[in-house]
Amino acid sequence: MLFSLVLGLFAAAPAQLPEDPGEYQAGWRLASFTDANFGAGTVTARVHYPATSATRDAAPDLSGAPYQQVVLMHGWLGSASGHDHIANHMASHGYLVVNLDTEKGLFPNIPAYAVDARAGLQWLEDRSGNPASWLYGMGLVGDWAAIGHSMGGGALSHLIGIEPRVRAILGMQAAQSPAPGPTNMMNFDGAGLWIGGSVDTIVAPATVRQWYTRAGDASRRMYFEVQGMGHLGCLDNPPNNEPMPGAEQQRVHRRMLVAFLDAEMRGEHAAYEYLVADVGGTAAWTYEQSCPDPLLWGGASIQSSSGMFGVHGTAGAQTVFAWSSQTGATQTPFGVSDLDLAVGGRTQPLALGSEGYGKSPFNFSPAWSGSTIYFQAAVYTGPGQGALTQLLSIFVP
Repeated sequence: MLFSLVLGLFAAAPAQLPEDPGEYQAGWRLASFTDANFGAGTVTARVHYPATSATRDAAPDLSGAPYQQVVLMHGWLGSASGHDHIANHMASHGYLVVNLDTEKGLFPNIPAYAVDARAGLQWLEDRSGNPASWLYGMGLVGDWAAIGHSMGGGALSHLIGIEPRVRAILGMQAAQSPAPGPTNMMNFDGAGLWIGGSVDTIVAPATVRQWYTRAGDASRRMYFEVQGMGHLGCLDNPPNNEPMPGAEQQRVHRRMLVAFLDAEMRGEHAAYEYLVADVGGTAAWTYEQSCPDPLLWGGASIQSSSGMFGVHGTAGAQTVFAWSSQTGATQTPFGVSDLDLAVGGRTQPLALGSEGYGKSPFNFSPAWSGSTIYFQAAVYTGPGQGALTQLLSIFVP
């Protein structure tokens, strides 16, 4: 057990899961442009975006703009059209996606593919700042995310070597990649997530896991191995001859992509709960993790008497979990906490164990019903060494 005051939890699933359609309609358009920044030449892609209707060339929906930018990179012999399903899904959740349609031949140029991805993200940002463009006002200036399947997943290692603004990467059944990709991954200090399929005969799960292992300097990294999944579960038409049905493989990818993007691009760390806890269905995967930049999640499934929480750090670390009825500024050995502990409390130090994380239900005080309670955790590895998680606010029914 992670926390000291716990009772059994019988929680209802939340109304909306990351795999459910988002609040926006998803439109898409074909794009072809000459790169003016990095020498990529002509780049072709599909752009998926929040729109006023779920149709091609629909008018953009600016109600939530600007939107975080994501590049999506297909696999060997693949194309952008094979990923319309997940690209539209991300757009429905408020992301602006450039879905690359380059390097489709028998002999792709992986470093050039990474340059195309960089060019696509920069093009989105440039056009978002151009009043004459249909993209005007759409793209958020800031860090970028990148997602790749198979060959595209391997190409992520080249993209992070040339573009420091890519701070969150997700490799779906990511293949090996030539030098300097592996070295780039060793130096990556952003956040990374990799998905392997247990019955993948094209890119073995052990190969995917190597990317997770290499990313030892990442602020947060996770490797998920999905039981019964093969190599093509993220495509629009996944196979149905594997232990996990194709529709379920699509659902798993939708969940993982949106939860990861919400956590890392929007700072909603609580979204990791959808990946590491059994929320809204059986979790058909195992995972490994290391989070030197620790995180606290909880609140996806709560009731008036208890809620599920988890703290993620590094192997051998310890945590102190604290709560308060109001925010404040409390000095700790690891910085200033956002809690006012004069009207709160905390646990005794608790071990995260060899896997570096723990989760457990936590008992709520009856006095909390109908109010917002704030939670935070400190994760430490030695005297004076550690960090605070993000503040988590939860409304208790």
